[in-house]
Amino acid sequence: MELGQTKKIFLIAKKSENVTVRTIEIYEEILNRFFKHLMEQNIYDVTEISASNIRGFLVLLQEQGLKGVSRHRFYRGIKTFLLFLYREDYINKNPIADVKPPKIEQKDMRTFTAQEISKMLNAFNKDTFTGFRNYCIFYLFFSTGLRKQEVLDLREVDLNITNDLIRVAMGKGQKERYVPVGRTLKRALVQYLKKREEFINNESCKWLFVTHKDKRKMSPSAINGIFHRLKQDLKLTGEKISSHTWRHTFAKTYLLSRGDIFSLQKIMGHSDIATTKAYIALNDREVQIQHAKFNPLDNKDWI
Repeated sequence: MELGQTKKIFLIAKKSENVTVRTIEIYEEILNRFFKHLMEQNIYDVTEISASNIRGFLVLLQEQGLKGVSRHRFYRGIKTFLLFLYREDYINKNPIADVKPPKIEQKDMRTFTAQEISKMLNAFNKDTFTGFRNYCIFYLFFSTGLRKQEVLDLREVDLNITNDLIRVAMGKGQKERYVPVGRTLKRALVQYLKKREEFINNESCKWLFVTHKDKRKMSPSAINGIFHRLKQDLKLTGEKISSHTWRHTFAKTYLLSRGDIFSLQKIMGHSDIATTKAYIALNDREVQIQHAKFNPLDNKDWI
């Protein structure tokens, strides 16, 4: 069967599984690039794809400067596509079964320092609605590890102040989960709700975090803009001054504070605990701090 036709069938199947629009876009980007490579090898039918073709494509990505983590993303996308074709009997053999995935480079996970955290949380003018809203968003990032889009998609009804819970209705993979609200975050959110009510002035709006714009819902670019301004104003250095760095910071701080990995997995919405285990990796300084806290000669809890 022709490459383009199988791509259409595959994407329709994924849409029927209710995967996110962004995931569909990623699959399409991966397959378009893979198919371009195949057609340059005069391969136009899925039955002609071989393990050698896939390896050649992964080598090409490496030559183009893609890191292991990016090449691994292409590998996973192609694997999902070919496994679908094999299970649906469009191909008799899955050629990727004999292809090993690219190794991912091991590196320290970027997290914010205590100084950076303090600077950012104290940077907002809490006397204005926008400043207090942004302050609460950053509190939410640090206290819950929610993803950027999950924060933007929160509705007012998702916040259950009485039971100290936030409902994440459409997390990654379209999965619902409930995330606890701590004491400090709760106080901030109670204040925010009062300011929000005054700001929208009895207008009907379902979104928790609102803007001056007509549709009221904040956009990803609005969050990115906050980080961009903070990076400039506070002279923050290094890569990844972003909401995802807050997510890493929350997870690692949670574990360093003696939180367990199983509750962290549930809070962060990881379907595979292997993803959560990545946060166990500590750099040298973090190992020193943990040793100072818990080494048995200096700490007598074991007695």
